[in-house]
Amino acid sequence: MNLLLKRCIMATCLIMCAGTFREMPVTKKTDDLVIAADNGLTYLAREGIVPDLVIGDYDSLGEEGRSAFQTFREKNPDGIITLPVEKDDTDSMACCRVGLSRGYRDFVLLSALGGRLDHTIANIQTLVFLKDHGADGKILDPDLSIRVLRQETFSFTAPCDATFSLFSLDEKIEGVTIEGMQYGVRDATITNGFPIGVSNHLKAGDRASVTVGRGTALAMLTLAKL
Repeated sequence: MNLLLKRCIMATCLIMCAGTFREMPVTKKTDDLVIAADNGLTYLAREGIVPDLVIGDYDSLGEEGRSAFQTFREKNPDGIITLPVEKDDTDSMACCRVGLSRGYRDFVLLSALGGRLDHTIANIQTLVFLKDHGADGKILDPDLSIRVLRQETFSFTAPCDATFSLFSLDEKIEGVTIEGMQYGVRDATITNGFPIGVSNHLKAGDRASVTVGRGTALAMLTLAKL
């Protein structure tokens, strides 16, 4: 069982991206929206999950992906949204726009890391885009969770030994308070020019909280290898 994939009560937009695939269990609630971003369709097919939508320019589909695409098109042709190759949005960003337009405000991006570094950074920036549009998003891997914090408190219990890192996405973040970890701070300021927030430590079962009073921060929780 994946220790990070804890779902909120509200309906979620699940986006399977086309980064490095690392197997993790995915369950779909009745009101969830599952979107395959381009070659993310290949990964969903491996897991036996049929998405509601497939969105992309399909430039990254291999033989396995093309077969899955053909099968999906035969069964649900209206579920395909084809994007131009030359465009401003990444495929993942386009998926988020569709999710937002359908009223979703909780997003989970899977297979959003690895592969090309520029796409990894783009997916992290997409989390900021979601926050700007009144939604919460997170990137999940089997042992890593990434989210954006802005004028809020994030509380959690470490499911196992873990490392937590906090980075400023603005010139600085202020009013930073960290409790329940090896290194605690209160009403601190973190700038984007010095990674003072990297590699804080938690033990299994530790109850921790992180508050960002002003500014936008990137929060990363990395689980120890079990």
